[in-house]
Amino acid sequence: MRNTPWQLFRFGFVYLNAIPTGFLISPLLWNSAYLGWAAILGGYAMSLIFLWFALQVGQWDPRKPWIEFGSALVSKWIHFPIVALVFFWSINYIGMDIEGFTLFFDTNYMRESPQWFILLIVGLVVMVTARWGMETMIYISDGLFLVIVVAIVAMNMFFFKEAHWDMMIALVRHHNYESAIKDSLFCLSFFAEWIVFLFLAPYIQFNKKSFRNLAAAGLLVTIGVMLQWASALLNFGPYLGREMQYPLVELMRAASGFLGNSDPLIIGLWSSSMFFHSAFLVHVSVRCMAKLLNLKQMDGPLIAIIGGTAIVIAYQYSQNPILFQQDFNSFGMAVFFILMEFIPIFYWIASLFHNRKRKPKSRPKPDHKPA
Repeated sequence: MRNTPWQLFRFGFVYLNAIPTGFLISPLLWNSAYLGWAAILGGYAMSLIFLWFALQVGQWDPRKPWIEFGSALVSKWIHFPIVALVFFWSINYIGMDIEGFTLFFDTNYMRESPQWFILLIVGLVVMVTARWGMETMIYISDGLFLVIVVAIVAMNMFFFKEAHWDMMIALVRHHNYESAIKDSLFCLSFFAEWIVFLFLAPYIQFNKKSFRNLAAAGLLVTIGVMLQWASALLNFGPYLGREMQYPLVELMRAASGFLGNSDPLIIGLWSSSMFFHSAFLVHVSVRCMAKLLNLKQMDGPLIAIIGGTAIVIAYQYSQNPILFQQDFNSFGMAVFFILMEFIPIFYWIASLFHNRKRKPKSRPKPDHKPA
């Protein structure tokens, strides 16, 4: 496929933007309140550390995904259990995506519909999107990127018109730094999903500019999240805002004029990025499952198996939505997601010893000169 220098940037933005936009604002209002900006910036800054290690591993063999050459770094007996862990993490993440998306629609737009029906429809859409293939999804991200950025800018322009700007002084006067530090780790779990990008090869090959592109994508997502957090805070305040599960939806409903009637468009764009996010995780799960079972040219059946399993997992989550929300926003879940990002660091350390072993020995110089 044709690669452009900023294609990785656009793909990274569309993937990383989906979950923070829908599910990060309310927990920030609940915990950090006025210091949410510090938690967001702190989470992004720490995510760059994990990004550097992930790209160092990806550049070890740019023509192959990490899942193929990882056994050469740490041996197959260590590599296979790690691949199984990534498979477990990704397929559960798809289930959480489907349940979170279903819960959103069930509480806002389709209250009379059976939840199992919405789960099934969302799961089928995710599987169809994954069936398009990685090349198609990469090209789709090029178009989605521009539309989503324009929508975020336009939406926040309307939101800030009714904002209470006198609350701005509280952004620097409040000193609840303990909650801000804890929320920085919580934001880190949303921003640092870099391990999945190791599955982009050979569709997109990593080089020295990849860090710049993905770091810029993460920065743009950070700015978007900060604008949406600020608009919710300055319109509702921290106490009313924390009681709302989806404060941005309530902002659109409270708005007048064009924005008050544009929520189907905004929700449609967010839905597209959510399907994109889940479909890429299906691709990750398929690669892991194919590696574990040594299967080739089996993408279609594996997508169906993984998609069906994710729907079942989402259905189990739906049996207790309150418990699901508590677990999804828990500090333990954030720590688990962060620990997954230590996997590239482990492989980077192994690559240092591997390169040392593979260093060719210098040939001895001949004692005589040729005649």
